[in-house]
Amino acid sequence: MTEVLEELSPERSIRTERLLLRPFTQDELESIAESTDLPQFAQGFPTPEDQDWAQTALDAGSYFFTETMYSMFAMVDAASGQIIGMAGFVGPPIDHELEVVGSIVPARQNQGYGGEVLPHLLELAFQNPEVTAVNASVPWGNGPASKLLLDNGFTERPCGGSESTYVHVRPETH
Repeated sequence: MTEVLEELSPERSIRTERLLLRPFTQDELESIAESTDLPQFAQGFPTPEDQDWAQTALDAGSYFFTETMYSMFAMVDAASGQIIGMAGFVGPPIDHELEVVGSIVPARQNQGYGGEVLPHLLELAFQNPEVTAVNASVPWGNGPASKLLLDNGFTERPCGGSESTYVHVRPETH
């Protein structure tokens, strides 16, 4: 299985206009899990959800969460070098779908970072020919996140519970 994952491994970073998405280092994972501050962490990072993710990654041995395309990336502001959030995938495809997630520190929300990153993550997801769709869930009432998904080609998928679920089906190629 490791060979398959390595075949699908992307360049280890993604550059956008204002951001660099890159794997977390082991030191960063440990600091996030322990909620200790590092100089590269923006104010408000990590969130409690980020801490939970980092602890899960450490418990799993880190490799899967730091060395494959199906991982979370540090969202680094290129101008300051600070980690302002996380974006990426929850894990490998399940039933040919990937789940995309992300978070941005409160001081940097609603500034277009999500819209800058999401198209790159979709492109990365669809590099795997086995992936037929990407899904995402947002808590009810999170209008900005819902708008971001809809603006990037997602459609709402009916579901129950306290979240709205969206899906982006692989674009057809001609």
